Amino acid sequence: MVLTADEALLLPTDEDVAFFKEHGWYRSKEVLPKPLIDAAIEASDRHFRGERDWRLPIEGGFSDWKPSDGDVVRNAQAVALQNATLRELAWNPVLGAIAGRLTGSPEIRYFDDSVIYKPAELPGTESVIGWHTDRAYWGTCTSDQMLTAWIPFQDTPEEMGPVVYVDRSHRWPNVDRMRTFHAKDLAELEERFIVARGEAVKVPMTLRKGEVSFHSCLTVHGSEANRGSEPRIAMALHLQDQANRFRRHLDDNGEPWHLFNDDLARQLPDGAPDYSDPEVFPVIWSTTGGQG
Repeated sequence: MVLTADEALLLPTDEDVAFFKEHGWYRSKEVLPKPLIDAAIEASDRHFRGERDWRLPIEGGFSDWKPSDGDVVRNAQAVALQNATLRELAWNPVLGAIAGRLTGSPEIRYFDDSVIYKPAELPGTESVIGWHTDRAYWGTCTSDQMLTAWIPFQDTPEEMGPVVYVDRSHRWPNVDRMRTFHAKDLAELEERFIVARGEAVKVPMTLRKGEVSFHSCLTVHGSEANRGSEPRIAMALHLQDQANRFRRHLDDNGEPWHLFNDDLARQLPDGAPDYSDPEVFPVIWSTTGGQG
């Protein structure tokens, strides 16, 4: 978890941290080496072909696109627990160090990830990702300081449908209930969730290969269709701050909220999943293990 001197220079400045707290998102410098990204593209292709370096002990409850699903947006979760190269990317200490700087947490742990592959030129809104917040899906987590790193595997101009952040939306009330990832009508969602709250500035993350964006778990985000000529591939890396723990949470129907990775983790004495289990939720950055 020790950074090189050059990597340490890539960390957010005090001004960057203040910007993140005010706006709910941060765009990094070029922090990831291009050969690692190229290897991740090949590794994601292997994963989508069904090849695994490790098998999860459960077979369902998480997104796992298969060729039989056809030409749709591909979503594969927890790839870092199944593929060695994608693990090297997801657990890169510079990503943890950036997250530690942005949140002020002395420790950053892995929580989950998704590799999302948007084919080019799917009809209509098929490759749209609806406005939502990550916090809305993490009801069993105690922390509002969790965050996500969005890692594109290629230069991603606006026509390819990069992630789009609604600026300062992490300060809005009730965004922790926006579970509309799969909604396709962005305009209708904007009318319901965004326009009603006043001015909404949408900022597309047109990142260059090797750059990464980070957003608060409370920041409203989504993405338009990929209208380019090539697939858009990216990893959404979900990270925990040190304080995060499991809590019992009920859904809108009064049923206990459940995440698939609860079934992967060791149990605490009270039977709850341990969100600090090093086999499932390893520390990828700590101030005691490196610079930060």
